[in-house]
Amino acid sequence: MADGFGVDTAAARSVASDLTTIRTALNGFGATVADGSTGSPKVEGALQRFFKDSSDNRKLLDKLLERGIGLMNGLAEGAESLDQGLAGALTTSGDGAAPGGGAPTRGPR
Repeated sequence: MADGFGVDTAAARSVASDLTTIRTALNGFGATVADGSTGSPKVEGALQRFFKDSSDNRKLLDKLLERGIGLMNGLAEGAESLDQGLAGALTTSGDGAAPGGGAPTRGPR
């Protein structure tokens, strides 16, 4: 059994955001490949060939980024939900508080 579990949800959300930025940049790469900004037909041709020849890898990378984004968001959401659920289940207050400083007690047998 695990002794503890901890998640930095802000870090998980930050990673998801960074992956989203990378994915957006990757998917926008095609629009900037051959815009004529290099001033060289040879460079433009090389960029176009690179873009065309790397399409399978870009598609795979896009799917992996999408999955990573989902995993990081899921981790953050799941950890927050678990934390809220445990906090609600373990909170004791008022006259109904368990004796012994809130330690769990056994119910009727």
